[in-house]
Amino acid sequence: MVWWLPWSMIWQGNLLICTKADNMKIIFNADDFGYSKGANLGVIEAYQKGLVRSTTIMAGMSGFDHAVKLLKENLGLGIGVHLTLTTGKSVGGTYSTITDDVGGFLPLIEIERRAHAGELDMAEIEAEYEAQIEKVMDEGIQPDHFDSHHHTHNLPGIVEVFLRLAKKYDVGVRINDKNLLVGEFADIKTTDVFEEGFHGDGATAENLKDIIAGCNGSLEIMCHPAYVDNVLLTYSSYNIVRCTELSILTSYEMMEFVHEGGYELCSFSEI
Repeated sequence: MVWWLPWSMIWQGNLLICTKADNMKIIFNADDFGYSKGANLGVIEAYQKGLVRSTTIMAGMSGFDHAVKLLKENLGLGIGVHLTLTTGKSVGGTYSTITDDVGGFLPLIEIERRAHAGELDMAEIEAEYEAQIEKVMDEGIQPDHFDSHHHTHNLPGIVEVFLRLAKKYDVGVRINDKNLLVGEFADIKTTDVFEEGFHGDGATAENLKDIIAGCNGSLEIMCHPAYVDNVLLTYSSYNIVRCTELSILTSYEMMEFVHEGGYELCSFSEI
C-alpha cells in the first residue's frame, strides 16, 4: 500500500522528515530509553517512523547497553539522561538515605516522603546523579538535557541538586517550576511548556492534537512508546498503554496533523 505524502514530507533513509517548520517547535521526548529492549525498540521506531526526535536514557537499567548500541546507529536522535532514584539499582553503589543495603532504590512513595521530611542526603543524590551522567558520557554520548524518572528531580532539595548539575554539564532541562531558572540558573534552557497529558487515558490521537493546538511557543510532550516485553510487564505499572502511544506517534494521522500545522519537530539542542 502506498500512502500519499504532502510535498514537504520526505523519506531520508528509514526516517520520515517533516520539513514545514514555520510555527511552533515541538519536542516529543520518549522517556525510559534503556529500561528494557522492548522500550528501546519502541523509542527507535517512534524516531524512525514517527514524531519522536528526543529521548532520555536510564543509565542503571537492564536495557542500557542495548540502548547505547541503537543510539549509535541512529545519530539524529537527541539524547538526554533520565535520572533515576526510584527504579532498579543505583549506579554509584549503596547509600544510607536513597537505597537499601544492596543498592536497590527505595519506592517512589518513600523517596517523596523523605524529600518532604528533609530526610534525604543531598550529597548522596548528587553523587548518584553524577554517576549516572558519567556512565552515559563514558559511552561517548553527549547529553543535551536532563529529566527524571517519576519526576523526582522536582522534589524539595533534589531540584537544586538537579539544576546545579544541569548548569555544570551545560544542558537543558525539563522542569515543573520555571521560576527557579533565575540567577545562576537563568541561562539553563527549557521549553516554554511541558506537557505530560499524553499518558494513560490521555494517550489518544484527539487529545494529542488538542495539546498541540492549544499551545504557543516551544513545547515538550512526554511520551513512552514501547513494545511491551516481560521486563516492562513485571516491573513497570505503566506497560500496555506504551504500545498505544507507539501506534499513535507513528500514525499517518498524526504525521499529517503535524505537517499541516507547520509544526517543527526537534530536540533540546535545537531550542
